[in-house]
Parts: sequence; C-alpha cells; structure tokens
Amino acid sequence: MGSSQEEGLLHQLSQLDQDADLDDTEAAGPRAALLEKHLLEGEKQLPSPGQGPFFYIGGTNGASIISSYCKNKGWQRIQDSGREDYKLKWCEVKSRDSYCSFREGEQLLYQLPNNRLLTTKIGLLSALRVYSRVLSKINKAALGAQARSGKDAAPALEEPTRTSPGRLRPQRVLKMEEFFPETYRLDISEERKAFFTLFDDTQMWICKPTASNQGKGIFLLRNQEEVTALQAKIQSIEDDPIYRKMPFRAPQARIVQRYIQNPLLLDGKKFDVRSYLLIACTMPYMVFFGHGYARLTLSLYDPCSSNLGGHLTNQFMQKKSPLYVLLKENTVWSMDHLNRYINDKFRKTKGLPRDWVFTTFTVRALLTHRSLGGPGSGPLRVCGGRGWCFRLCWAGQGARQMSWGGASVLEGVSV
Repeated sequence: MGSSQEEGLLHQLSQLDQDADLDDTEAAGPRAALLEKHLLEGEKQLPSPGQGPFFYIGGTNGASIISSYCKNKGWQRIQDSGREDYKLKWCEVKSRDSYCSFREGEQLLYQLPNNRLLTTKIGLLSALRVYSRVLSKINKAALGAQARSGKDAAPALEEPTRTSPGRLRPQRVLKMEEFFPETYRLDISEERKAFFTLFDDTQMWICKPTASNQGKGIFLLRNQEEVTALQAKIQSIEDDPIYRKMPFRAPQARIVQRYIQNPLLLDGKKFDVRSYLLIACTMPYMVFFGHGYARLTLSLYDPCSSNLGGHLTNQFMQKKSPLYVLLKENTVWSMDHLNRYINDKFRKTKGLPRDWVFTTFTVRALLTHRSLGGPGSGPLRVCGGRGWCFRLCWAGQGARQMSWGGASVLEGVSV
C-alpha cells in the first residue's frame, strides 16, 4: 500500500476511532464502510455454503468493521448472546460471557473483564500507585541484597540493550512521576484536602471526571476563586441527604492533575500520539505494535486561553470549531508525516538521527510500556505489522508524552 493510501487510511481510522468521540450511529457511517473496503481488500472470500461458522457482536462501536470482515469470510451473524456454537464472540461490555462453555482452540472470545482498572482515570491511577509501591519494595530488597553481598549497585541506564534482532531488554524502570502528572482524587477526603491546601494562583490544574469521554466535564483550575467554587460544590454534594442515602446517584468522582504548561508543540499546536499495542504473550514477553498517528488541535496553544479546543486534542473537541470542516485534515498526521516533519525541521538543528520518529521515539515508547511489566518479565520481543490491536494514547493531556520521546532534545520546545 502506497504512503498516500496509508495516510488516507490512517485519517479514516482516526475518524472512526477518535476516542469514542462520535456517536455509534455516526461511527458506523460511510467512513466506516470505506475503511472496511480497504481493510478487506485482498482478503475477500466467496461465502461458503451451509450453516456457520457463526459470530456474535455485542455493541455497536466498530461493529460494522468486524461484521464485514466475518461476512466476507462466509460467516453468519447471530443475535442470540446465549448461543454457544459461535466461532467469534465480540463483547463490547466489560463482561458478557463466562468461560464455562468456552472451547479453547475452537472459539474466539473478545472481552476485557475488569477493564475499569485501566480504562477509568481513577482505576488507572490506583493501578499505577499499587505498581509503584510494589516496585519500590522490590528495588529496596534488591539494594539490600546487593549491600549484604558487598556489590555496588548497577547504574540506571536509559538506553535499551539489544539482545538479538527484534528484542529489547530495558535496563531502567521508569518511575511513576516520570510519565504521570501529579494527581489527586477528589472523592477521597485526605487527598482532596491535600490538593486544596497546596493550590495557589501560580499553578494550573486540570479537573476530569473518572469515566467520561469526548472531553465532557473537563475544566481548568487557574485561580483561587475557581478552586473555592469547586470545593464548595463538592461539599454541598456530600452534605446533601439524598446523596447520603443513595450515593449511587451522586455525580461521578473526579481527579485533578497538575497541568503541563510547556508541552511539546507541532507548529505551535498541542498534539498527542495514539499507538496500538497487543500483548500477545508474557512468557516470553511478546507484543504487536502499530505506530498509529498523531492528533493535533486546530488552534494554536495558549495556556491562558479558556477554549478547551486548544488544550484537548480529541476530535470531538476539534469538531466544535467552525474551521473544522475546512481544516480537519490538519488535525491528524500519519507517523510518516510526523517523521518527515522532524527530519526536515529538526534533524540537523537538534542533532537527531534520521527517522527519529521510527527509531528513538518508537523504542522509548515501547520501553515506557515495557518498564511497567516489572522486573523479571524477560526480554521484550517486538513484532511489527499493519494491524492495529489495542489503543494506547500517550498522555491524557497531550503534553507529557514527550517526556519519554526524546525530552532531552525537544521537551518544551515548539516543533
């Protein structure tokens, strides 16, 4: 597939994907149908006669792509979620099926039990905190063992050691504060008090609901008046007797994060990078990685602006701009586009290696993920491919993701 075709396909994928920014009915529209045509090109098979194989899809997000692929293989869609004679069962909700009747080697079941441990903001924060505490204990134990043996502690290396082609063994585990902004939970009294105590007018924070998307419910905190208003609102909810009797009716919990005011910019605009990763195996540790694309805001970044469209990169926010229809192609860059841009603008002036995006940047992105695997997980084997498997959006604010992507050269510099 040519580069121009790939860029077009990436943009259409981003439109379909876009952080679940579109309603399901819109996501299943003409763009999805056109994308399916490209994805299925070269794979079409004549439908086979007879009954089955059968597939079931629960939900509508991306369902048209899965359905078209299966039907072009001669499979038949069923609507009964209780049937057990499926070849593929694609569940959008966190748990639609048990494995009691699952036939290993014969059936495919897609679901993500307990996904809220990672896909909500509080769930991710809690998981990272637990990981950080466990890792700290492991490191202390290792240092104690080294001290008792009389050996010097090994220096922390930032660059990966190549053990063989396609394998990377990281020598340094990232600390949580190196890639995750300072964060407090507003649903926990102690953390809430700590935040309200430390805030002053020289700081800027961002407040987010734990389980929303499309930028809904997000706002910035830039002065004491705004923080005082937030504090009063939270207190009124806690004092309301209705919510005390029925806490499930209370507004969803929130977090506050320290806002990164000097992010890396592309042409003066905030951006983030969406990559795709599938953990295929943990023994040995094997992942499939797709480069994905970069998402940019339409407006130039201004930390003092109250327009959230300049602070949040998702497509739902960009669509609110009257310029979106004319400039929407500028809000999504393929990684080839980003790589050419860096080569042309900064390779010589910043002393970067050629194709920095596909070398240093990609390796550090993978090591950011790999470092979360913990010690003793074995070497990382990376398999490239054109398939996009699981979505990783580097840094929720579209800012700090550059701290692992060559920060020593580019962080805080308008690219």
